[in-house]
Amino acid sequence: MRKTDVTEYVITSDKFNEEFEGYKFALLTDLHANGYGIDLHYVNKIIKEQKPDAILIAGDMFNKCDDRNITDTSNFLCALANHYPVFYSLGNHEYKMLLDPERYGMYFPALYRYLMNNGICFLEDETVYLDKGTERIALSGVSIDEVFYNFNHPVMGSGLMEKHLGVADRKMFNLLLAHNPEYFINYAKWGADLTLSGHVHGGIVRIGKAGVLSTNGTPFPKYDGNIYMSKSGKKMIVSRGMGTHTVKVRINNRPELVIVKILAKK
Repeated sequence: MRKTDVTEYVITSDKFNEEFEGYKFALLTDLHANGYGIDLHYVNKIIKEQKPDAILIAGDMFNKCDDRNITDTSNFLCALANHYPVFYSLGNHEYKMLLDPERYGMYFPALYRYLMNNGICFLEDETVYLDKGTERIALSGVSIDEVFYNFNHPVMGSGLMEKHLGVADRKMFNLLLAHNPEYFINYAKWGADLTLSGHVHGGIVRIGKAGVLSTNGTPFPKYDGNIYMSKSGKKMIVSRGMGTHTVKVRINNRPELVIVKILAKK
């Protein structure tokens, strides 16, 4: 079984006081029903050792047009939901299966309901609030249309994020789950203080710290697996993900579990 890297990022903000000091999220992305064969028991063990306050999922834990290995993956997610709040934003694979199950995956609508019934909170263009003491984090999940995953990189028009999620309350810390990192600037302009993404699988093949190929075929994607900052100071963390689909290849690119730790800005 393949092992998984653990990468920790520390996020500071003057929007936090003492209540959220040390608060932790575990970020999971792109497992793709574990066709790559990582050791899910090991991942569960590492998550328990990290003691996160919540699990955040940025999409593509399952595969369109492929119902293999869904039991192990769903059991893994439900086991996590027994111990932690789990928030799940859709990737392009889940989005397509819910939009057109006859074409992309008849199994997923029933699985979606099963996961919901076992305590997993899906965020489809929705916002929930994480409260601790007198402080609050706005946690949103956006489901952008499948056209934004195309190779021709369509422009995301102004106002589209507001159409999906409404106007962001900029007085509080806005945490966004958005599967596709390519539109980071749009997320930041909407008001996301921190965006958590995946989708790119770390660039599939990594040379040093650079990914070679995006999952849509783009060479040397700009956002492939790291932390990034906009000119306005907004941040995005892109996970290298935990799996593959179609071509089972990851070179110099181990699967990754991301831990995000929050600290108040002193």
